[in-house]
Amino acid sequence: MFNSEFYPFHGAVKAIKEAADLVGMDKLMWGSDYPRTITAITYKMSYDFILKTTEMTQEEKALFLGKNAERFYGFKNLISLPYIKNMSE
Repeated sequence: MFNSEFYPFHGAVKAIKEAADLVGMDKLMWGSDYPRTITAITYKMSYDFILKTTEMTQEEKALFLGKNAERFYGFKNLISLPYIKNMSE
């Protein structure tokens, strides 16, 4: 869908916002098809565009990037792991 577009994927952010308008941000979760995307982008780029966009609030980003998954899957008291730079950066 966004093959003609490159980082920072403004069309993807727009699609996320449109989906949130339809069903609510509390029902959406980030996901990727990594490692297939490694030919075009890094793993970090596959979610970093969400962190950097100004079109979503901090709360929307938190829901989309993790809080919704924690609630949906019933994860409790997850520890924060340190960031480890790797070759796919």
